[in-house]
Amino acid sequence: MTDVVLDDSQLAAVEVEPSARQIVIAGPGSGKTEVVSHLIERLIDVEGVDPVDGIMVISFSNAAVFAADARLRANDTGPAAVQTMDSLASEIIGDLADDDPSDFGFDKRVQMATRLLSNHGWDRLEGLKHLVVDEVQDVVGVRADFLLALTRSLCEDAGFSMLGDPAQGIYDWQLRVDMKPLSLTTSLDLLAKLQRLGDVEVKHLTGQYRALSRDAKRVIELRDSVLGPDSGSMIEEFFAGVVAGSTVTDLASNAAKWRGTTVFLTANNGQALLTAGSLADAGLGVEVRRSAQQRVLAGWIARLLADSPTAGITRDEIEERANQGILHPHTPAEIWRALRSVTGGQGREVNIPNLARGLLRARPLLPDLIEPIQSPFIVSTVHRAKGLEFDNVVYVDFPDKPRLDGIDDALDDGEAARRLFVALSRARRLLIRADGPDDRQLRSIAPHGGTPRRWYLGGFKKWMTFGFELRVDDLDRASPPGLDPAATQQHIASNLKPGDPLQIDLNLDKSTLRLPVWDLVHQNHVVGTTSEAFGESVVSRIGTREGKSSGWPRLNGARVESIATISGPPQQGTAGRRGLWLAPVCAGMLRFEWNGESDV
Repeated sequence: MTDVVLDDSQLAAVEVEPSARQIVIAGPGSGKTEVVSHLIERLIDVEGVDPVDGIMVISFSNAAVFAADARLRANDTGPAAVQTMDSLASEIIGDLADDDPSDFGFDKRVQMATRLLSNHGWDRLEGLKHLVVDEVQDVVGVRADFLLALTRSLCEDAGFSMLGDPAQGIYDWQLRVDMKPLSLTTSLDLLAKLQRLGDVEVKHLTGQYRALSRDAKRVIELRDSVLGPDSGSMIEEFFAGVVAGSTVTDLASNAAKWRGTTVFLTANNGQALLTAGSLADAGLGVEVRRSAQQRVLAGWIARLLADSPTAGITRDEIEERANQGILHPHTPAEIWRALRSVTGGQGREVNIPNLARGLLRARPLLPDLIEPIQSPFIVSTVHRAKGLEFDNVVYVDFPDKPRLDGIDDALDDGEAARRLFVALSRARRLLIRADGPDDRQLRSIAPHGGTPRRWYLGGFKKWMTFGFELRVDDLDRASPPGLDPAATQQHIASNLKPGDPLQIDLNLDKSTLRLPVWDLVHQNHVVGTTSEAFGESVVSRIGTREGKSSGWPRLNGARVESIATISGPPQQGTAGRRGLWLAPVCAGMLRFEWNGESDV
């Protein structure tokens, strides 16, 4: 066990038998992640529970998954698998379904997993001794039904620990009638049904280990008021007194001098894209926090393995390459563990083509295999910042925003107060509010009636389109980019850096009047090409160019967020021959220029 001293309330949640069943109410900064890591550590080291088959850890978001994994590793505990609920549902479908419904949306896949679990059970649960679920207050709808089915499928001698905070429950918007939810189960419904399973004890964490400044501490003190009948008045009164920093653009030069990490929080991802663009234009290097579904593989994977002269790599060879700085900040032992988690634990080497195929599967990956956000300046929605903490929080206000097709359309007073509380309670020290860029033209569409929605700038007519969202999965990943893939790989590895602007050129060879394709260019190297799906999304908004007097619009505003690994089929040339290569991660609000770039 580690030398970290837990308070009495934390010890009460940690020192339990594997068969114990408990709900732990944990306010912001009360040490919930520390409790999770110590609980798992104790179950393994003291109670003798198998770390692989005996413990299952579920977190609502990738952010919380990474935080829990980092804390476990700091405590020398593991390897305990920490995964999201959606990835667990996909695993159940893979094991129990005859066919994988790849065309289903996320909610329908979770609903299918619930039905399979209820009807057939699941072999993986037979040896499970304890289930740990983090951020349980955000489990609503079909995911609440899924968690109930999972809990009811546990063996009689298996226990569980559900940790969360009703004051931070901000996902009730998913249950609005106009969202057409597949289930109306609320998080409070879930907690009530869990308590009725029998011998379930409710505990409360009472400490405070995050807030350091007076303002940050005052936010935590307002927690109980957020749950009260007049939930919004006190938190809104406090928010009105938070120091205002003019606009985010004006704030950028000062923010560059702040210590620690800084997050700019917005209500929806469209506003996050606009805010990130304004900060980048002002010279601040920023990254936009990705959704849990936008999985980006760590760049070190391709840097280490893509050019391997052999199809396998041993642990000794990894240690030899550690001195080259490729693996930073990971140790050779962490790299070996991460690679083995994909390919299995047999043999003295990792087969690289097998690794590439394994990385493509819909399965949980250890955080070491995911490209992290490395900038000290992050733009995020409040929802994507759940479970995280930052030294400085800038709440970005959009006072003139129109009615948007987003999650902030019709929040009741309780939901609005909880969301504001979650946003402000992310701060350790500095709290500032600032006005965001003009978002009066910000709207969203669901291409072909699907999800997720895509943000754009414009009016109600198709020709009134002035900007369009580029996502991290909008670049073609079928093969390494560039006319000379080997030279392009060398250029990406040596010259491409986060924050670099990219030129966007229409690809005249691949574009047609029905579908546009653009190349992303850095110093005369094509480092990426937009996918067919991105072109279809653009067409769903602006239409084809058939019979039009102007060509496709010129795009600008692309920047490199990070350099990631792409996993795909082995290539014939030297670049990507092991099924791995490098590519830039790009996301943001691209701007349209309607000047008839070409006759295509």
